[in-house]
Amino acid sequence: METQKLIIHVILLLCIPCSSSFTPIDNYLLSCGSQNNASLFNRIFTGDSTNQVSSFLSADKSISLTNQNPPPDLPILYHTARVFPRTGSFRFNVRKHGTHLVRFHFSPFKAQGFDLKAANFSVLIDGNLVLRNFKPSNGVLLKEFILKIESNLLEIVFRPEGNSGFGFVNAMEVFTAPVDFVIDYGARLVGPFGVVEYKNLSSQVLETVHRINVGGVKVTPFNDTLWRTWIPDEEFLVFKDAAKPAVSNQTPNFQKGGATRENAPDSVYMTAQEMDKDHAIIGSKFNITWDFPVAPGGVRHLVRLHFCDIVSPVLNLLYFDVYINGYSAYKDLDLSSLTVHVLASPVYVDFVADSNDSGVIRISVGPSELSSSRGMNAILNGAEIMQLVNIVDSRVVPGKKRLWILVGSIAGGVVVLLLVMSAFVLALKCRKKKKKKKPKQRTLESVGWTPLRVFGGSSLSR
Repeated sequence: METQKLIIHVILLLCIPCSSSFTPIDNYLLSCGSQNNASLFNRIFTGDSTNQVSSFLSADKSISLTNQNPPPDLPILYHTARVFPRTGSFRFNVRKHGTHLVRFHFSPFKAQGFDLKAANFSVLIDGNLVLRNFKPSNGVLLKEFILKIESNLLEIVFRPEGNSGFGFVNAMEVFTAPVDFVIDYGARLVGPFGVVEYKNLSSQVLETVHRINVGGVKVTPFNDTLWRTWIPDEEFLVFKDAAKPAVSNQTPNFQKGGATRENAPDSVYMTAQEMDKDHAIIGSKFNITWDFPVAPGGVRHLVRLHFCDIVSPVLNLLYFDVYINGYSAYKDLDLSSLTVHVLASPVYVDFVADSNDSGVIRISVGPSELSSSRGMNAILNGAEIMQLVNIVDSRVVPGKKRLWILVGSIAGGVVVLLLVMSAFVLALKCRKKKKKKKPKQRTLESVGWTPLRVFGGSSLSR
């Protein structure tokens, strides 16, 4: 297995071109608590204590900390932190409305009487509570959120929790996502009811939980256009003998309308797990299954699966089924049709599913009934799992805005009351005039009408 990994790694190094750099319109990289810039994977994070960036910070009582004894292999970015004994915030100007990625870097240490492992705080992005009573553990931790920003100002708030609580952050990233990174149509909501369309996905706040390079080796941010990390899938395979890695030495054939390098790097599409049909003890028909730990209790997740047919010698040979949590999610998946009949062409499919009570999202691929004996196979190249943050529960309106909403509500109520009273008085006057004139009785056509709803029903009724 280790030899196989080494071979795959060498092939990918030889075949994959350097990742072309994606240039976001909004691009804020902050080294928090530092007066100096720090580099990580060839990206420059600007110290938030410098004049260039300090204007973003709105926290009079925040503290800059420096780790005096950092581990020798710890990147400089994690040698400093900004601590919030009281609520503080960062405000960023947004030049382009739309989907953005927001990342928080955490690596606790002890300095100046603070033990950052004892921190307890919440974080809000644009009023959405994305981290609640958060307590970072040892080591380096990255939290990534994807959400649509529709205002010209993005505020990120750090709010201490508890009597002795405080918040901190080592580094932050805020940048524009590529166009159509999250689209509002085509996602499949999967459950015991079957499969229906899930709409308005881009309006959700997403927290990345897993990003998996299936059948391949670890991909670092240096080799990803959006500076992501993809980890191998082996630890999540339920039955390892059911799968075997596949690797291609040809760069993917990216097609217009399909996946792009911003969706996943070449290395993800150049490797896969396929059915290991050499294990006759299993039988000719079986599934490859992965179990991914997630939040338990029916929490909704986006499951994005990446496919690229690198195993078929010709087109129209590979048909397979996809299952999420044991439910049929995509029957007779035909990559040849999805990719406009081009082999080794990347695509992805979005699914939405709820976790079970044990806190697992189970993904399976297996042969289709349309599969011939020659082409009986199933593959998966990559997987991303993102939790949908409950916006209804997490939406928090800042104090001043809350006050204006209250004032506006009261004023609006008064206006409505006055209008109702005026209408009532006017109606009484009209009745009196009618009684005096005693007009002939006749039937009038109603001039007030309510149009039928343009969009009747819902996607659930399809």
